[in-house]
Amino acid sequence: MLKGMDFHASQDEIVTIIGPSGCGKSTLLNIVAGLHDPDQGEVNVLVDGVVRSEASSRLGSIGYMQQKDLLLPWRSLIDNVILGLEIRGVERKRARQEAVAQMADFGLEGFENEFPYALSGGMRQRAAFLRTMLMESEVLLLDEPFSALDALNRAHLQTWLLDILEGKKKTTVLVTHDVDEALFLSDRVCVMSPRPGRIYEEEHIPFERPRSQNLLTDPAYVQTKARLLGYLRSDYSLMENG
Repeated sequence: MLKGMDFHASQDEIVTIIGPSGCGKSTLLNIVAGLHDPDQGEVNVLVDGVVRSEASSRLGSIGYMQQKDLLLPWRSLIDNVILGLEIRGVERKRARQEAVAQMADFGLEGFENEFPYALSGGMRQRAAFLRTMLMESEVLLLDEPFSALDALNRAHLQTWLLDILEGKKKTTVLVTHDVDEALFLSDRVCVMSPRPGRIYEEEHIPFERPRSQNLLTDPAYVQTKARLLGYLRSDYSLMENG
């Protein structure tokens, strides 16, 4: 449930949303993506020079990678990543050509004909991300894309994600429970209150991109992380006090 939500994200900006479980983070992404209509208020998303206010106009025009990779077990890797293009009506041969051209950038070259069961967790996530990126939307929504991975794979894919997004000029909104992930990836971090969710704190991240994992030991990084953790502790205090 959301109430009094005021949120924006700009072109070439990565904005991350953090907050307690159940506060409405994924609900917000579903509304932006056009999967749900808000009960009240307005949602305006600029895509291809057109402001899309109706959910039906946003549906399919925004790249949305959800928590699970959602790869279909009966389709090969390449047939999974072109699924969105096929649904959009792109001819299968052309869709495959577009996917093959990007396989190396996503670390998937040589695995085009493998089925999901034969892929590592990291490869499945990269395949899901390639499927999303092939839609070439100006707006990208990522809902805890690396939550199922171990710490080493997670750190690797965070750096990889920044490299992939570099120069793409996309508007990217990320949801995560991981404060380090939020700090490492973001230009701005928004903290949501307990249910009914609203954004009650915002932190501008002062580190330029591209970034390396060495940033995690920077004193300014540690101070910013402490502030964000303090906001989250305030969240749980609010929950405990009703």
